Amino acid sequence: MTGSTPFLIENYANFKRSLKKLVKTYKSQSQKQEFIRVISKHLEELIINPYPPKAKFEPLPSGLKLPDEWQFYKLVLTIAKGTSGQIRLMYLVDEKQRVIKPLWIYNHQQFEKRPPDGDIKDVIQEIFEEKYIDRETTKNQIVA
Repeated sequence: MTGSTPFLIENYANFKRSLKKLVKTYKSQSQKQEFIRVISKHLEELIINPYPPKAKFEPLPSGLKLPDEWQFYKLVLTIAKGTSGQIRLMYLVDEKQRVIKPLWIYNHQQFEKRPPDGDIKDVIQEIFEEKYIDRETTKNQIVA
């Protein structure tokens, strides 16, 4: 490690929902636990290096622009044979604030390429609206 500050992973509701849905595709409890362990390990690795070799810059849906400090990535994980073992993790990175926001996790069976652009756009817009609302609420509470 280069001595730089590790990144913070911020939980997001859509990521939790997509993870829960993906876990349900595993039949046995031991398979579910192993899958969660593997995904947790990969998330922990992102804290130290948000740009592993299998992560690629992901194009944004048309009509969507991120704030300057944010970037959109997709990490491809092969955790088992077959389409169900081809896991994709979509996430946002803010290098300046050192924050990672996992957006979506899915397998090749759920989406061959990626979720529909409209859905991705909605999820990303929701994240930044929440952030704006949280700041405004805090600001209003301080002023009151």
